[in-house]
Amino acid sequence: MLDRSLIGRESEPVVHDVEKGAIRRFADALGDPNPIYQDEVAARAAGLPGIVAPPTFPIVLATNERFRHSLDLGTRSILHGEQQFEYGRALVAGDRVTVTSRVADVLERPGASGPTDVIVIEDEGRDDKGELLFRSRATLILRR
Repeated sequence: MLDRSLIGRESEPVVHDVEKGAIRRFADALGDPNPIYQDEVAARAAGLPGIVAPPTFPIVLATNERFRHSLDLGTRSILHGEQQFEYGRALVAGDRVTVTSRVADVLERPGASGPTDVIVIEDEGRDDKGELLFRSRATLILRR
């Protein structure tokens, strides 16, 4: 079982600049043709300050591999079981986002091939003013 003392461990803040190209590529990968993800004029016509990121875009910012490596999860198979998002406002090209990750919970669950470990990681993104942009919660399932 994963050590429950991991609960509360927090990463160093990581700063990301939200770029138009990254938003466009993400929307393309989703197959979402909405012009507010591609075109500045369309975004402004929709009342937005600029090209806006699709709702699930924070996953790109929330993946802190250095932090996850520091948790020493080993080389086990990891299944991304669930992802939840909460938003303060939409991310817009040009935003500078500071993301902090923390272990919210460590659990043991029965599985088809025996017990599995579950770790819940919460990521929080804030703008330069310290205002919440998003909070995500990822549930990872680790086979023993």
